[in-house]
Amino acid sequence: MHGIGPADTICPDRVEQRASHDFGLRGLASTNGGRRKWEDAMRFSYKLATCSLAIAVSTVSTVAMAQTADDGADSSGANEIVVTAQKRDERLQDVPIAVTAFTPDQLQQSGISDVLELAAVTPSLLITEGSSAAQPYIRGVGGRNITPGNEATTAVYVDGVYQTDKTGILLQGFPDVQSVQVLRGPQGTLFGRNATSGAILVTTLKPDTEFGGMLEGTYGTDEEGARGFLTGGLSETMAVSVSGFYRNERPYIRNRTQALNGAGKYVGGDQSFGFRGSLLWEATPDFTATLSGYYSKGETNAVVALQPILGETTTTGQVASGIDISRPERSYYGEIDPEVRFQGYGASLTLDADVGAVNIKSISAYSHSTSGVEYDLDGSPAPVFWFDTALKGRSYQQEIDITSKNDGPFQWILGGFYLNYRDGYAGLDQYVGLPVPATLRPHTIPQALLDRSAAGAGPTSGLAYIDQSAFVTVKSLGVFGEASYEFSDAAKLTLGLRYTDEKHVLDKDNAGTTYVPDGTGGVIAIASNSAAICAANPACKGLSAPFSELTYRAVFDYKFSDDVMGYLSYNRGFKSGVYNISSIPNVIPTQPETIDAFEAGLKTSLFDRKVTFNAAAYYYKYDNLQVPVVDPVTNTQQSINAAKATISGLEIEAAYRPNDRFSLSAGFATFFKSEYDSFNNCAIYRRRASGLAVPPNADCSGFDLPATPDVTFSLQANYDIPLANGGKFELSGLFSYVDEFDHATYGAYPAGGTGAGAYPAGIGRAPVQKATETLNLSATFHAPDDAFYVSVWGKDLFNQNDVFRNVSTTSFGYYSVLSRGTTAGVTIGTKFGSQR
Repeated sequence: MHGIGPADTICPDRVEQRASHDFGLRGLASTNGGRRKWEDAMRFSYKLATCSLAIAVSTVSTVAMAQTADDGADSSGANEIVVTAQKRDERLQDVPIAVTAFTPDQLQQSGISDVLELAAVTPSLLITEGSSAAQPYIRGVGGRNITPGNEATTAVYVDGVYQTDKTGILLQGFPDVQSVQVLRGPQGTLFGRNATSGAILVTTLKPDTEFGGMLEGTYGTDEEGARGFLTGGLSETMAVSVSGFYRNERPYIRNRTQALNGAGKYVGGDQSFGFRGSLLWEATPDFTATLSGYYSKGETNAVVALQPILGETTTTGQVASGIDISRPERSYYGEIDPEVRFQGYGASLTLDADVGAVNIKSISAYSHSTSGVEYDLDGSPAPVFWFDTALKGRSYQQEIDITSKNDGPFQWILGGFYLNYRDGYAGLDQYVGLPVPATLRPHTIPQALLDRSAAGAGPTSGLAYIDQSAFVTVKSLGVFGEASYEFSDAAKLTLGLRYTDEKHVLDKDNAGTTYVPDGTGGVIAIASNSAAICAANPACKGLSAPFSELTYRAVFDYKFSDDVMGYLSYNRGFKSGVYNISSIPNVIPTQPETIDAFEAGLKTSLFDRKVTFNAAAYYYKYDNLQVPVVDPVTNTQQSINAAKATISGLEIEAAYRPNDRFSLSAGFATFFKSEYDSFNNCAIYRRRASGLAVPPNADCSGFDLPATPDVTFSLQANYDIPLANGGKFELSGLFSYVDEFDHATYGAYPAGGTGAGAYPAGIGRAPVQKATETLNLSATFHAPDDAFYVSVWGKDLFNQNDVFRNVSTTSFGYYSVLSRGTTAGVTIGTKFGSQR
């Protein structure tokens, strides 16, 4: 506990830029002056509140330790979870990395059914939803622009296989999970590229030669589903397992224009199913081979059933249709049935061998995915702007790790990783001013455009059909090594290096054609292709771009006792540059981003390991960060580079388990600072009478980064009541609080003028997500030996009705989809054989 330090050490000042929101869009000079005065007045109160809460958490933990550590309690420990954060099995409390780890029981007790909900129980983690993928932020590092060839900053691994496709894995449930680990902070050495914010490691259950399994069904107010897992032996050395799941979340968003889009009375449903199989061969005690495969398929329309955010300016579509589309309840007014459809399959082969004093592991994997999106960008019944996409991706990857096995003071790991990843749009069809046809035919000039041309509409009518396809191939090779040396039983130094060399290549036939009416019944075709655009642009050096980076890690950890460890670490993270292939003219790639991360941590297991108290303070220098923006002409997402940012903060996790009947855990996180140090080429929006516009010369320097709430807090409790027949009742609860935060970048712009007239200086800012409080409760009856169990549960029992699942920015306005609110249900299941 002495490692916490005094309040003035753990709570430095934070310049609170969010005060600018209170000044609206007043003139730049008065806004800046008022904001500085507000910051001066608020700095002390913010610091006091933040420090008080941090100290209160540690004080309450200390008091709980002192008051409840009785000699008769079970000494099983508060947290003996084994993790693989350093690619070897280690006790969580011995790993000098900020890691939050979960077992399946812990996830179920908290009401966590998929990766999207992990943010409720993981400090500094926020996950929003894009049109077809989840968008994780860890410690303020993340991005909303997860488009083909542009992966998230959080690396996701399932059984050691890097997931290039986030659509399936992050939008489905967990059918057969053994553990989930969230590694906070850059993981550039062992996990490599695109792990600048951290990594999420999912491990599934291994096949067992003893027959067993589990079956489970759920029915609720808004959903139904089932999942199952079976395993058994084919011989003494060979075992097989199969798992499957089905999940259907019923539509909950009222469709106000169903006669137009034919989507039914409600939209906003999510439906998916999948299965996975594994074959394990333990040829000898020193060699195992695991062959796994999966298939998943589903569709959702919730995340694209957008409506304007209450209080925002009306859209072009509202003006054209004359229908009020800004009603606050969960409603959809679009002209097209919103839809995200996805399916994927893949296979992996893992070979694991102990050869003398080393372990050699080889992971080979292939995956293939397809998805598509139907999206009405103006959110209105007017034919203003909508599109349909068809995406395809595939990847090959190979990793080899060689790890020392000795128990001596020197340990090491060497490895190599290769990825060949191709992703892109088989079709991206955009329709401007044109209604949805009765039958959607990609790559086909719509009849409505020809009819309007025959009626006299010409090239300047604003009508257009845009047909394009584009692919990018990423080839990445990384070699890495890490070594640690124990100078004594207490002190250990770990050093690691990784070199990543990769190339991104645009297809030579990436092309698009814009068709506009000629006024005589025909169309004018305006063609473009990447090769020709590159040849005409002196800044374009070809259709391929190399990126390479040396990342490194240094950690010193010291054990003050067997149960108290402190560590200091430095990590460098790297996210590769990307091509913005959603627009054919984008032939200049966005440059890579890097993070230099400094962290000090404390991990303790106290009172016979009934209590754990972990804390981590970090400081990031974030360079050339990739920031998502929207092209106002094509309304497609792109990434641009901001210059610099600084992020720092504090995280605390505490758990108390006096016996095997009761457990209590808490998590807390705050940011001391999270702002752009320099970002004077910022592309932000200003409000206008209809929709939004992009003013020139915007500056985001000094403004807060998105997804950085001042405070997040969670509290979980679980209590078992044993029954005379050997069964038990289990009561579980989760409360989480997330302070308000921005979904999008914002900044200041000077006064200017356009063809629509002059506008004053101001601050462009998307709507802010208000603070949210979530409460999940459950009560479960377990029969003896888990022969069967029945759980009654409820989620979001405070019924919050203003939680944005996302915020979508287009030139037509700000849009969002609100979360479901309170849901409840019952889950019935059974376990048998080896799975009891």
